[in-house]
Order: sequence, then C-alpha cells, then structure tokens
Amino acid sequence: MIKKIISHLIPKVDERVEAAVDRKSLNSVWRTCLVMLFFEVAALTLFVTTREELDHDAWVSIESASFCLIACLIGVLCSGWMLKIPNLPHVTVAVFNGCFYLLLSSWAVQVAYRNYGKNEQILTFFAVQLMMVCFLPMKPIWGIFFSSIIYISMYVVLYSIDGGAGLNIFNYGLLLIVTITGMIVRYYSEISAAEKAVEIEKTNDMLFYNSRHDGLTGMRNRKALEEDVPKILNKNVTVYMMDVNYFKEINDTYGHATGDVVLKETAAWLKSDFNADRCYRYGGDEFLVLSVDEKKYEDNTFTINIDELPDVKVLLSIGRAEGTPEDRDALYSIISEADDALYEVKKLTHSEEYGGHGERK
Repeated sequence: MIKKIISHLIPKVDERVEAAVDRKSLNSVWRTCLVMLFFEVAALTLFVTTREELDHDAWVSIESASFCLIACLIGVLCSGWMLKIPNLPHVTVAVFNGCFYLLLSSWAVQVAYRNYGKNEQILTFFAVQLMMVCFLPMKPIWGIFFSSIIYISMYVVLYSIDGGAGLNIFNYGLLLIVTITGMIVRYYSEISAAEKAVEIEKTNDMLFYNSRHDGLTGMRNRKALEEDVPKILNKNVTVYMMDVNYFKEINDTYGHATGDVVLKETAAWLKSDFNADRCYRYGGDEFLVLSVDEKKYEDNTFTINIDELPDVKVLLSIGRAEGTPEDRDALYSIISEADDALYEVKKLTHSEEYGGHGERK
C-alpha cells in the first residue's frame, strides 16, 4: 500500500513523455506570464494616470504591481529561453516551476495580507492558486510540498493580524485539499495526453524507419537511397556493388534460414567497415556502398566466415566505380558502372580458376 502511494506521488515516467509535459508547462508559463504582463501594465498605467496624487497606499499598490510585473517578466524570459534549448533536463524545468510557483504565490500572499488588514477579500491569493493548478503541472510530491508551504505561510501571515478570525479554518483546509487534488489531477491528465502523443510519435518513427530499412539485415533500402542522393551530389564518391557468390546454391543446399544468416553477416561486415548510413541492400543478395571521401577498398573479393557454414567459403564479389556526380542521373550512372564492374568480377570468380562453372549466377 505504501509503495503504491509512493509510486503515485513520485511516478516513474518515460523520458519522452516527461520532456513533452515539461515543454507544455514551459509554454503555459510563457503564455500566462505574457498575458499577466499585459494586463498588469495596463492596470498600473490606468491606476497611475487616474490618480490626482499618489499617497502612501497608492505607492504600496504600485510597489505590489511592480513586483508582479517583475515576476511575470522573469517567467516570460526564463521560460522562453528554456523552450529554445533542446533536450532540456527535467530537473531544470522542475526547479524553475517550483521557484516560479513560490515567487508568484509569495506576491499573492503579500497582496492578501494587505487586503485582509483592510477587511477586503483575498481573492488574488486564490486566483493565483487556481492559475497554478490550471497551468503548472508538477509531480504530485512537489505539488503537495509547494502548496502546503504557501497555504501554511498564508495562514501564519493572516493569523499575525487578528488570530485568523476572518478565516474559516475548515474551509481554508478544504481549499488546500482541493488545490492539491487539482494539481495531481492536472499532472496525470498531462501525462496521459503526453503518453498518447509520444506513442503516436513512436509509431510514426517506427513506420518511417521500416519504410527505409530492410527488415532482415537492418540496412537502408532503395527508398532511403533516393532520399540520400542530395547528400552525395558534388562529392567524390566511390561506389561498391557487391553480391554473394552462389547464393542460390547456399539456399538450396543449406536452407533459406542459413541464407538469411549469410545476408546478415554480410551486412554486419559492410556496416562495420564502411559508414553504416551509406550501406544499402540493393536487392536479393546484392549490396551497395557509397563511400564519400573515405578509404578505398581495393580488393575484388572478400571472404566471410559463417559459423553455420564452417566448411563452406562464402565469397563476395565486389565491383567499383568512382566519380563526382552533379545530379541524380550522374550518381545512378556511376552505380551502373559499378554494377558492370561487378559483372566482370563475377565472371572471374565463377571461372574454373576459382573453382566455378564459368557463369554468373
């Protein structure tokens, strides 16, 4: 039971969900402070211009309004600055939210103290607490902590005036409970909404990844190649076209599961020896590598050791071509040259000299 309560007070939240809630809370602070800043400036201007003289009470009101203006300005500047920072740590946002809550609530307590002393309503305090509930989602443990501090401080301040005679302690305590409950409900509501949004993002990311990667080897596919073309243009590129010798015979003799292992091992070698983002499964047992301003692989063949085939030499034939393509057609022309070069290498590796039968499979 205790563990369950603790888990609700200090919930473990996915980092992406937490980041989404943090950004939403910063956005809320930024907008709220901007609106308050506008209305406080307007109210202060109206207050000063409509007074014939500024007595002591007027200056106290101006001082109070100025404090609120400064707090809102800090909120706008700090939240706006943090919104520009990618991957902002959660602890930074949590500290800011807590400080902002205490700052604005302290101003509300000061206003309430002044109004209470003049037998006026303390609506500003409750308005600020309502605003915090609506626009500042915090983890339940911090919502309880900060709300309790502010409500207790408020009671102590008012008690110092007349022993709290103007407060109904039951109603006051009930308002504290309502405030805490509202903050908890608000937090979990934001978490729920963020979880759904993040789940959609993850699904979209997965669909995007799968549409551009081969499911068996994890290598990029032809669709990814099309999108990568602009990144290759006007650069010195060496194109390698490779395929597995006698791959059909491997499948026929040892089974397709072993053939899949051969393709995976081939892909693993390519991604470890070249830039993985420039390695593609071109089709079947053919692989394409675009090496941009990198080391050149000079061999025409490469032998892969496969644990599932300890007695069989798996040989790759490699064709290459070089150039500096200026457009898509030029790049695919170089790829075609590499494919022609591969054809010549295949004729050699399938010759009797290599123990083959003289035909390209």
